[in-house]
Amino acid sequence: NSLEVHGSISVRAPGVVIKNTRVIGVRELKTGLIASRSTGLTVRDSEIYSEHRNPTTNGIMGSNFTLDGVEIRDVVDQVHIHGAGNVTIKDSWLHSNVHYTNDPNWGGKPSHDDNIQIVSGSNISITGNRLAGAHNAAVMITQDAGKVSDITVSKHRIGNGGCSVNLSPGTTSSVSGLKFHKNGFEANQRVRDCAIIGPRAYKSTAQGNYWIATGQLAPMSDGGY
Repeated sequence: NSLEVHGSISVRAPGVVIKNTRVIGVRELKTGLIASRSTGLTVRDSEIYSEHRNPTTNGIMGSNFTLDGVEIRDVVDQVHIHGAGNVTIKDSWLHSNVHYTNDPNWGGKPSHDDNIQIVSGSNISITGNRLAGAHNAAVMITQDAGKVSDITVSKHRIGNGGCSVNLSPGTTSSVSGLKFHKNGFEANQRVRDCAIIGPRAYKSTAQGNYWIATGQLAPMSDGGY
């Protein structure tokens, strides 16, 4: 409670609470400024960022955590979910991603920076957040590290990205229990009018999403696997 940590935090005990705290990265890391390696982590009313902007460091990585009223900035991915899942992100501000046009981690191609990247896990609730400043996607969902299921993305203010929400489940298994509901989108994507993109079979998972400026519906665009 009420600390300023210059470095990173690795959580290995269950039921840890970090609140009213600032976590400041000071060097390049191959993990997150917070690494969730146990169960029941809560981060509340806190700030996470790196003073040393670099192409590798992320904000929080892992599974089994809750973010409530947290600001994360100046990292590549603010949130990177892998493992079991069991993640709640609410009332938080994720913004100002680190991006390189020629990223050494991507063979000189542009960075794949996301506000939230999900590569495996289930029971994931993402509600009421402000997501901005990512080049690749505000929310990127793949199954690169395992099965993904039971994800709710709702009631956000979302902008930026190529398409702001990118669903790319692959062909190995379908994503069940997926909901993109009542999100407001700013019209500043690199791909014009592309709020959400995903395979045609998932279009029914997107309901009540809208463009903030006009109030018109923002349907899911048809994209491949």
